[in-house]
Amino acid sequence: MRIAEQDMSAVRLAVGFADLVAFTRLSRQITGGELARLIDRFEGRSADIVTSSGGRVVKTLGDSVLFVSDKAHVAAEIALRLVETHARGKDMPELRVGLASGPVIWRMGDVFGTTVNLASRLTALSLPGTILADPQLAEELEGDRAFRLREVNRLSVRGLGELAPYTVMRAGSA
Repeated sequence: MRIAEQDMSAVRLAVGFADLVAFTRLSRQITGGELARLIDRFEGRSADIVTSSGGRVVKTLGDSVLFVSDKAHVAAEIALRLVETHARGKDMPELRVGLASGPVIWRMGDVFGTTVNLASRLTALSLPGTILADPQLAEELEGDRAFRLREVNRLSVRGLGELAPYTVMRAGSA
């Protein structure tokens, strides 16, 4: 089948994008071997967490991982486990995560669309060790006792306008 003839219908997914904080600066300060080991640990741990939690790794990009799930609570749990696990890692930079829920187009093993862009933009706006979720994903988590949500001030999301995202935390966390 030709690529142009592939099904381009959208599916509804929760999308997560996790990124190592200050990776570019760190990569200039360590040897090539140390960098390779760091990337290997990050990608391996991240893939294990995503898949063991019920998500799917779409791709890794050295200092980041793009993952999806059919359910918002699974994506939120993956995000929390990623942040917690990498925070315990020796010599591992902090992680930040963006989550969004909505229509996504699958094509050739990759995902595309506004939801993916939003998850990526929220990651860039997240503070180290923080998970930011779009209002849609936060709404899907409402009432789930495993999570605590806190609305943050409106942010200007490049290319997508203003948005009032939520931080996602484990219930009972400070």
